[in-house]
Amino acid sequence: MQSSEFYFNDSHGLPVHVHKWLPDGDVKAVIQVSHGMQEPAYRYQAFARDMTAAGYAVYANDHRGHGKTLVDNVRGRLGEPGWQAVLSAMTQLTATIRAELPGVPVFLMGHSWGSFLAQAYIQSFGDRVDGCVLSGTNGSNPLVAIGLVLARMVCAIRGGETKAQLLWQLSLGPYNKGLHDTDTGLDWLSRDTSVVRAHFEDPECGADFPNSFYLQMLMLLKHIWQPAHEKRIPCTLPIYIFAGSADPVGGYGKGVKALHDRYRKYGINDLQMRLYEGGRHEMLNETNRVEVVQDLKTWLDSHVKA
Repeated sequence: MQSSEFYFNDSHGLPVHVHKWLPDGDVKAVIQVSHGMQEPAYRYQAFARDMTAAGYAVYANDHRGHGKTLVDNVRGRLGEPGWQAVLSAMTQLTATIRAELPGVPVFLMGHSWGSFLAQAYIQSFGDRVDGCVLSGTNGSNPLVAIGLVLARMVCAIRGGETKAQLLWQLSLGPYNKGLHDTDTGLDWLSRDTSVVRAHFEDPECGADFPNSFYLQMLMLLKHIWQPAHEKRIPCTLPIYIFAGSADPVGGYGKGVKALHDRYRKYGINDLQMRLYEGGRHEMLNETNRVEVVQDLKTWLDSHVKA
């Protein structure tokens, strides 16, 4: 595997940091990773090692507020353009990949918050990629509207750049309820305690994000789950959804199934969903990760033209 890093300036002039992992031989397709909240893109290096061994290149940029792509050097700050600027940078990276590897299929893979950005991507730019993979995702949350009202009030009263205490408690706070594998409060991420511990001890993971981030995330969710927007996804775009049945982000499977069923109703015919029994949020870092990665490879291989 060949590993390198580079930067490009987004449309607002912010340097965006990118990891690039290439196979030693020919590239049969590219996976563009859209990472999750409170994690840097380098966490996908182990995944990239598996995929490059199978002939896939992997590109993963640090989204705004993460890793080495920071606004005013503050973790979690997206800046005034908000989530739209994050999405715009993703399209720029796709264009860069196309320029570097012309004619090679590009698959967008989003995890968690990154999967919500990927949903927004394929709603507006679905013709720019050859397929989409959604990991640890969700398709419904009846509390989004109430959360938006509350988030706007909190930002107005306590300030958008103040560390989010109440909003964190109401959103991510309950995720670890009933889990005591470690003392980290992060057992909802994976049944693999070494993964949980590494995440907990990584200074670039789990930072206290500002209120403005939660507001932007809720605005993103409201946007992507509107039927008028979902219906803009090209019906011919291949989509693969996978998650754990014990993942609180996906409503323990209910929200994942709701998303799958809506996509099917809208006429997306090349659609596959896989729920792993007992799996938690990070299926790529779960105790059955070998099975998960192999299933993903099988799906990708079936959509790469020989």
